[in-house]
Amino acid sequence: MNKLLIYALLLASLAGMSSCMNKSEKKYGSELGDISAKADPVRVEISQIGFGNFPVELVSNGHLEAIRKVSMSFRKTGRIARIEVRNGSWIKQGQVIAELENEVEEINLEEARIRLEKARRQRASDLIGQGYFDIEPETLNSETLRNFNVISGFAEAELAFRTAEIQLEMTRLVAPFDGRIAGLEAKTGNFPPTDKPFCLLIDDREFDVAFPVMETEVFRLVNGMDISAVPYSIDSISFPGKITEIDPMIDEHGLVRVKAQISNQRNILIEGMNVKVFIRYQVPNCLFVPKEALVLRNNRQVVFSVKDGRSYWNYVESKLENSFGYTIELVSGVLKVGDTIITKGNLNLAHDADIQFD
Repeated sequence: MNKLLIYALLLASLAGMSSCMNKSEKKYGSELGDISAKADPVRVEISQIGFGNFPVELVSNGHLEAIRKVSMSFRKTGRIARIEVRNGSWIKQGQVIAELENEVEEINLEEARIRLEKARRQRASDLIGQGYFDIEPETLNSETLRNFNVISGFAEAELAFRTAEIQLEMTRLVAPFDGRIAGLEAKTGNFPPTDKPFCLLIDDREFDVAFPVMETEVFRLVNGMDISAVPYSIDSISFPGKITEIDPMIDEHGLVRVKAQISNQRNILIEGMNVKVFIRYQVPNCLFVPKEALVLRNNRQVVFSVKDGRSYWNYVESKLENSFGYTIELVSGVLKVGDTIITKGNLNLAHDADIQFD
């Protein structure tokens, strides 16, 4: 009887323990850290790896230099009588820019003209005296004409007249070509500056763009290659041009000076203006990906490809760059032409993760 009571109590105790364990499981769920639990798929966007010609965009900073520019200065001293232009004026070749007081030079020229005319008449008289009637002096042989010019004083008078003409010309600044006036500070009635030009004459219809290129890139450039220049002050406008000059010398900074020529089509470019220069060319047989596909892991470049609905980690090295992508070389992995790669959702993505396409 006592044994039966003991067995009954043991069974009741075991049943109570089992009931408590069931309640505990229902309250707290399955075991903590159950590895059979699955994370939600990572949502990603995809693209394809490309192969072929890769457009490279080389960017440099440059400044504009007028193809034709000259410093204008008087060749003699004197007080400024008149100034015919202002800064920014567009003038034609041969137009007078400014003039010094030149009454004395005009008198000297007129005096030289009179002496020359007297010498011409004396030469004509000498020719008649030597039997040369109704003959033009220029038809004589050079030696005979020279003798009559010297004897009559015509040669000396002619030189004096030419000297007087030059002296008068030196009181005037005349434009040697069509262009725009710049740097003019002098005033009428004052003496022109002696330590700097009176003004500059700039033909701003065309400009040279001078810019540096790294020595590692210069071998890709050739004369005639297209460029575009964008002014910093007006970055919404681009001016096309072509490379005209590549300096065959590398400076101490590892840079090569290059020049290109552009046209001032809208008449808004200015001498010395700073511009950004873009040079575009094609590099063949490149493996390339969008910029968004390249991410860093432990300071190494990684591109994720898609394999059986899961992410696959590929180590790469980028080489060339443009505004939309990079060329790459595979370091480790299985990337190949036409593979699907992940472009968004890859910043915190792990290898062999379950993914879902948007």
